[in-house]
Amino acid sequence: NRCMAPCRGDISEAQSNEVLTPAVGLLEGKYLKVADALRADMEQAAEELLFEKAAQLRDRLNGIVRLGQKQKVVSGSMADTDVVGLSSGEGKTCVAVLHFMDGGLVDRDVAVIEDELSGHPADTLSAFLTQYYPPRRAFPREILLPLPIDDAEDLGRLLTEQADHKVVFFAPQRGDKKKLVQMAENNASEESLRLTTREEKIRKTLLALQKLLGLAAPPRRIEAYDISNTGASDIVGAMTVFVDTNPLKRDYRHYKIKGQDAPDDYAAMREMLTRRFERLLSDDPKFNAPPDLILMDGGLGHVQTALTALSALGLSYPVYGMVKDDRHRTRGLIAPDGGEVGLSAQPALFALIGRMQEETHRFAITFHQEQRGKHTAASALDAVPGVGPARRGQLLTHFKSLPAIKRATLEELMAVVPKNTAQAVYTHFHPPETEASHP
Repeated sequence: NRCMAPCRGDISEAQSNEVLTPAVGLLEGKYLKVADALRADMEQAAEELLFEKAAQLRDRLNGIVRLGQKQKVVSGSMADTDVVGLSSGEGKTCVAVLHFMDGGLVDRDVAVIEDELSGHPADTLSAFLTQYYPPRRAFPREILLPLPIDDAEDLGRLLTEQADHKVVFFAPQRGDKKKLVQMAENNASEESLRLTTREEKIRKTLLALQKLLGLAAPPRRIEAYDISNTGASDIVGAMTVFVDTNPLKRDYRHYKIKGQDAPDDYAAMREMLTRRFERLLSDDPKFNAPPDLILMDGGLGHVQTALTALSALGLSYPVYGMVKDDRHRTRGLIAPDGGEVGLSAQPALFALIGRMQEETHRFAITFHQEQRGKHTAASALDAVPGVGPARRGQLLTHFKSLPAIKRATLEELMAVVPKNTAQAVYTHFHPPETEASHP
């Protein structure tokens, strides 16, 4: 029951390809490409708080990296060893773990521990190791440490019980192993510096935005909104969220705008904001984070519409509109009083607002196209004899799009709907060829 082929009937071609594609990549020797794709999936799962899935992907990633490792062997005695480095900086302690297999460096993990959670270096290291290793499925035989810890023997026994071999902790004082610990410490120091530099850049950008807009505090959480439609059909709204200048995709939301006979951006925007902030007021855990700043993709009318919708709910947040120039590039922000706030003099803010506007527009357009595609597919299926709303829904749910339904074989269609319906759909999209007439 582990076969992932579509002929099972309950596995789609897309699901099968998710497994097949990386397998082919490994057989072709494309280890780095497969590892990069898996790492992106792991980071996305972690961002969405799917920690169990992220851990499974991490273990798969480690296996693939080890399988395809081509890095220089640093020591013939470094078989199945982890090396831990520690670096304390301003406000944080960074830990780096280097993974060696058969003398080759195959992977690296880094973690940051905030000051309030750290204490004496040995205590910080012990706390990190206790949390880091037990949940893992694979354990090295030796773990090199930058300094001794009191519970090394107890932790070693715990890991030995979980592994199929003995696991020992050792703090080398000299020789090649000591040099490897210094390498890990350099990794931790470089990562700490990189994070500090990045955090400082984010802090300065948000402080500049606070000053430019006259806000009470740096806007750490910014929500951006846009409407997309084709006439009066498939009107949708989109909300994107940026926290500390980075997109927080798990908080993105789509809205299907209801009850409009004609396109009305202002009414659609008012409906979307009302629905979003009613959920916040109801303490819905998926909507309970309030924004520090709201950005509307539009001008003064959109800003005033948003303020009216918020006021009706008894809420007040800073709202600005994002406007573009005649080349569709972000030009500036429109304030509630109609004044325009220029961004060209501050490249970091210009880039940030432009990225937010483009991301929100992309998110809205993509959802609009999906909805329009579904309606187009539904209309095409309405022309197939014997396909009613229920069968149409089954086909669209399984195949996702009209082109996929058209490409499906009769056997694939029969795995989703009854034989007579499948035959009708297949015949409709693959009509028998008529015999050519002869002169």
